[in-house]
Order: sequence, then C-alpha cells, then structure tokens
Amino acid sequence: MLAPLLALLSAASWGAADFAGGITTRLSSSVVAVLLTQGVGLGLAAILLVASAEPMPSQEALAWAAAAGVSGALGLAFFYLALSRGTMGLVAPLTALLAAAIPAMVGLLGGDDPGPLDLAGMVAALVAVVLISLPDRRLGAPVLPTFHGSRVREWLLILAASLGFAGFFLGVDASHASGGEVWWPLFIIKVAGVAGVGLVVLVAWPLGRVLVHRVPRAALLTGTLGGAGDFGGNLFFVMASDLGQLSVVVVLASLYPIGTALLARLFLDERLGPVRMAGVALAVVGVMLIGLGAL
Repeated sequence: MLAPLLALLSAASWGAADFAGGITTRLSSSVVAVLLTQGVGLGLAAILLVASAEPMPSQEALAWAAAAGVSGALGLAFFYLALSRGTMGLVAPLTALLAAAIPAMVGLLGGDDPGPLDLAGMVAALVAVVLISLPDRRLGAPVLPTFHGSRVREWLLILAASLGFAGFFLGVDASHASGGEVWWPLFIIKVAGVAGVGLVVLVAWPLGRVLVHRVPRAALLTGTLGGAGDFGGNLFFVMASDLGQLSVVVVLASLYPIGTALLARLFLDERLGPVRMAGVALAVVGVMLIGLGAL
C-alpha cells in the first residue's frame, strides 16, 4: 500500500511543479523555468546525498540513473517544442498517455502481475490522464483538437517527448534493479538532467531559439518552488518504484496533470469543464481500485 501512496505523492509534486513552472514561464521564459527547476533540484539532491551518507552503488546503477536524467531532460525539451509547434490540446494528453503506457507495458511484459482490480484501476487512471489534459471546449472550437502544419513532424515530436519521459521511468527502475537506492540515483539523475538542459541551450542559442531576459524576483520564487516540486516528484517516484510494481507506480505517478489543473482552478480561477471534471472523477475511481487491489 505504501508504493501507491508514494506514487500519488509523486504525481502531486510534479503537478505542483508544472503549475509553478507555467507561472515562471509567463513571468520570464521556458528556458528560465527549466534551468531553475533543474538547478534547484540538483542543489537539494546534493545536500541530501551528503546528509544521508548513502554508500555509492554500482557503476551500472549510476549509469542507468544518468540515462534516466538525460532522457527526462530531452523529453522535456521535445515536449516544449511540440507544444510550441502543435496544438496543446492534442500534444499534452497524447504525450502523457504514451509516457505512462510504454513503461507500464514494459513492466507487464517484464513480469509484473497486477490483479484484476489493479488492471481496472490502471485503465481508469490512463483514461483520466487524457481527459484531464484536454482543454475545455469553447464556443466555436472543435470537439477534437487538430494539428497545424505537418502532421508527421508533430507526431514525431510527440513520440520523442513520450519516449524521453518513458525512458526516465524505465531508467529509474533499471537503476534500482542494479542496486541503486535513493539518494545516489537521484543525485545522478539531477546532474544528468542539468547537463541535458545545458546541452539543449548551447545548441539552441546560436540558432536564436533561446531568449533570456532579466528574470523578475517573482519568477525566481516560482521557479524555486517548481524546482522543489520537481525534486519531490522525482524523490517519491524513486522510492515508489523501489517498493512497488513499475506498471502500477508509473500509471499513478502520471496523474500529475490533475494537480496542475486543480491548482490553476484554485489560484488562477481557471474553470474545470465537464470533460476535465470527468477525468478527475475517473482518476479517483482508478486510485480506489488500485488501493483495494493492494489490500
């Protein structure tokens, strides 16, 4: 029962981080938001690693953690690029669905054996992720979002972002399987994430794709909060994947869009339409089913 709870805490933390990151992007830029998020997470991971005195795991475990960090950072870069090139209402739910479904299938094929209630809860949670990520329908807007421009290019960006996020989940699981515990894998994930983001910035800067203006104090505050939330999401997921089945943990952790939507409703007065409310309700049902299956 502890693993599902930790996975839900991971989703809540990531949801809060995405909300804070969105505010930071509005106040400054997406580059500032990502750099602050990764930098704060690296600082927290370094402090807690020293305080824990956790022994260094095998090189294989560290290598998998590094792969997870780079994969997650590249997935985030492709995700932002897909959002800027395509229709958000299609990019966000498809990326969330594929990023959860791929490692869930790998876990099932790798020997995970969830019961009937767990499977039913996983399906409900995956559908909930899609529903809560869809934008509310406005007057004159199409029921189903469509892409602008080249469909093939947008689908490739969605696939790249999904594979990046899925690679993060799978890399964390592989690091644990190779003997990694908590703080060393988390620290290496953050080091690799900062390196990955730095590489993206270095490549994009000469192309004129990176614009960094003066950063307001409010952006520094929300960016710091976003970094703390992202670090918490990573921490809780690392702990959950060590205790539970990957297929169940990754689906529950992927409910983070619900936290973002609820915070936007609370602080920005963004209304939740019937489709997104149905997603929240379905997520509650899915969590209850998985909780019952863990008893």
